Amino acid sequence: MALDLAMPDALRRAVVDVDRRISSSDVLLWFVACLPLLALYLVTARTDAYAMSIDPASVTSSAWQLAHHGTPRLADSVSNLGAWMIPSGPGYTISNRAPGLIGLAAVFYWLFPGASIFDVAPASIAAAVVTSAAVGTLAVVLRRIASARVALAASLILGTATTTWAVSGTALWPHGPDQLYLVIAMLALASGRNAWAGLAFALAILTRPPLAVVAAVAGCWASWVRRSPRPGIVIGAISGCGLVGFLWYSHVFWNGGLQSQYTEAVAGANPIRQFFDVSPHALGQLLINIAGTLVSPGRGVLFGAPFLLALAPGLRQAWKEAPEWVRSAAASGVVYMLVQLKTNRFSGGDAFWSYRYPLETLTLMTPLLLLAWRAYTVRTPRRRAAFASLVTVAVVLQASGAILYKPGQGAAWGTADLMSTVKGHPSVSLPILVIGYLAAALIYRKMAYADGTVPQSLFSRFGSRAPHGVRPHSHEARHRGE
Repeated sequence: MALDLAMPDALRRAVVDVDRRISSSDVLLWFVACLPLLALYLVTARTDAYAMSIDPASVTSSAWQLAHHGTPRLADSVSNLGAWMIPSGPGYTISNRAPGLIGLAAVFYWLFPGASIFDVAPASIAAAVVTSAAVGTLAVVLRRIASARVALAASLILGTATTTWAVSGTALWPHGPDQLYLVIAMLALASGRNAWAGLAFALAILTRPPLAVVAAVAGCWASWVRRSPRPGIVIGAISGCGLVGFLWYSHVFWNGGLQSQYTEAVAGANPIRQFFDVSPHALGQLLINIAGTLVSPGRGVLFGAPFLLALAPGLRQAWKEAPEWVRSAAASGVVYMLVQLKTNRFSGGDAFWSYRYPLETLTLMTPLLLLAWRAYTVRTPRRRAAFASLVTVAVVLQASGAILYKPGQGAAWGTADLMSTVKGHPSVSLPILVIGYLAAALIYRKMAYADGTVPQSLFSRFGSRAPHGVRPHSHEARHRGE
């Protein structure tokens, strides 16, 4: 593994021992991936409703009501957080969050009966539990295409070096549950269990209806590969129950339809109309959304997860080598992202750290990204070094957001969130950033020159000759990627 080059012997032996143990048991692999992250997410969970985005805070009122009174509706006279509450019949209001989120949170409000209707802690605990479970399950999925140690490392990178930590793991957005359900669906598809995949997709749709696109692509892909309509029918029929359940909930508690949760809350909101709008302005906005999702400083996935740059060159070869379920997951993730960006602004709102909309796509593409690492990144010391150092940078960024970020009005195309986080906690943020970036630089230096080479600039004191036993990088060596 790439990080071996930077490991002391004692640590390397410990890693080998852990690798031997988790290689023999998927259950143990799941726990080794899940439990450390569960502890991390619980420590950094957001428990102040007024120090988080309105989106996860708005789950609380209806979830508490469902847990204690059997209905998500609240009488107008009941005091609540008031976040994203919409009319639900004469004299009643209800949260506009999806029924999958309300139901999940209600379980935790039932488990913590002492929590009040203003307490967001049970919902944040739910986020930590389901997100860490998603990462643990992902490790089991990746075990199908890699060694246990590589699968564990890749899953932990998703869990700490992306906003899986700073967004999914700290508050109950839909993304954490989505990631769990999608990973379960991938595991089912990898095992040929279409019914279980359909059930996982149904739960995902109840939590975030646009994920029906992922179920549709996965079902069609499975039928095409097997030259049989059966997989598509099974996946479609079962996942369709999730869409029916969502529409039933919308009819009973909202104003009916796929988008009433938004049209009732925001004047002029109409995601379906936006999706079918093919005017030049709408298509131009789609291009802006794609660019912003990739490279904007405030919401860009390449800014928040720069290690993806070290994997991108290997995607073509990885696609050629990938099993069909890996291709299906990656393709469905890309289609879902395009649908999301066609119907909504790429920023995803404000009052959260970095990006959030790409999380489902990142999760679905993780198996393909792992294969890209194996096909390209791991091939030379300098590529491995770049990847490891960029992962370190990403972890530092996510740690800053998970630990220190306070909601603000940072612009997607600016760095206001990062700057306010640094300025708001300089005694903590500056050491984290300085130590983290120094560590990234040291990791790169140690790994890139682990084969005995040293940077050409160090030879100036020796004239034109390198010290005995050390060979400088020649132009030919650099061309070979050494």
